[in-house]
Amino acid sequence: MRGRSVSATSRTPTWIGFFDKSGSPAIKVKLGGVFSEGQEFDAILDSGFTGFVSMPLISAFPLGLPLYGTTTVELADGTKASKLTAQVEASVGGESEVGVVILEPSSRDVLLGMAFLRIFKRALFVSTDVVLLIDESRRPDPDEPTPQESTPEGTTQPGQNPG
Repeated sequence: MRGRSVSATSRTPTWIGFFDKSGSPAIKVKLGGVFSEGQEFDAILDSGFTGFVSMPLISAFPLGLPLYGTTTVELADGTKASKLTAQVEASVGGESEVGVVILEPSSRDVLLGMAFLRIFKRALFVSTDVVLLIDESRRPDPDEPTPQESTPEGTTQPGQNPG
């Protein structure tokens, strides 16, 4: 693994995702370890998952991920379970970061959690027909007027009384 770093290419301001077969927001991510070049996966963006990456244990073997240890996770139903963890290098849009992956013995999905968004400094935007991961440095200034607020003088906004 090359270590935790952004690649030499400039940051891609916006990554465009998609909706998977079940309607979940997803992106393509390349995951790799010490002994492999990595493999591309369709990964679900799971805002309820606080970790970096979760993936099926069987998919992790060919990637040569170095074991990191174990962790206890709390599932949505409140139960707790002990899971194996490993180090993984994740790459999207020419950017790479290293983090901890939870290895799931019975899962079929690759999940990207909130730690993934924080480490890559991305904000998630999901609407009915688009999935965007926006570079946090492009965050709008809350003090800057929105297009609705900055209208030419003498015009009115919908709902405004012209008098």
